Amino acid sequence: MLAQEVDSRRVHASRAELEAQLLEIDQVLNSPGYSGRLRANRRAEADLIRLRLAEGDLQVGDQVAIHVVNEPNLSDTLAVSPGRVLILRGLPEIPLRGVLRSELRSYLTERLKTYIREPEIRVETMIRLSIFGAVGAPGFYQVPAEALAGEAIMSAGGPLSNADPARTVVRRGGVEILGREAFADALVSGLTLDQLNLRAGDEVFLGQRRSGLSLGTVLPVFSALTGLAFFITTVF
Repeated sequence: MLAQEVDSRRVHASRAELEAQLLEIDQVLNSPGYSGRLRANRRAEADLIRLRLAEGDLQVGDQVAIHVVNEPNLSDTLAVSPGRVLILRGLPEIPLRGVLRSELRSYLTERLKTYIREPEIRVETMIRLSIFGAVGAPGFYQVPAEALAGEAIMSAGGPLSNADPARTVVRRGGVEILGREAFADALVSGLTLDQLNLRAGDEVFLGQRRSGLSLGTVLPVFSALTGLAFFITTVF
């Protein structure tokens, strides 16, 4: 499947793209022409990006579906193990610290060259998220990193009748990392979970509407983003 582009960026942000985003954010932070709220939001986004660049994306509990052509013993869906390593059958542990999702295929290819001649690899990464609040089936889910923010909500049973996407936040370790405005913008813009800089353990909390807002004003936000089934982008 060909890689789809969202917001003019790949569904998995490359290191160069993340570094370019930091430069854009710095321009906003150094300009007096933006509101304090916008500057605070962009500063928080910059912190998430710097963390990704320093530590990588793959966290304990994430899943990696790996297919090695003509190597069925190495093709499997594996959980990232403690120590942030990937354990393929019969091979030494593969450390993942510092590796971005966009780098994983090429990184694993280089690692496997020690054991396999010219390995051909396809990978898909899943993020372990908790999705709570006004959703039909709150709980913990493995969601494709390339899924849209709205698709993540749908994986938890979709919004309830009292859901309000405009009151949705994302928390990490109890600390809000994406506020209401940022998540609402992500829904409208069609950003992927990767583009939102999410990682394993993050909590998406779908807010509840206040009186006076009908379900008819809530569901179109999601239907616009989730009319298609989950798209699964194979990294080549």
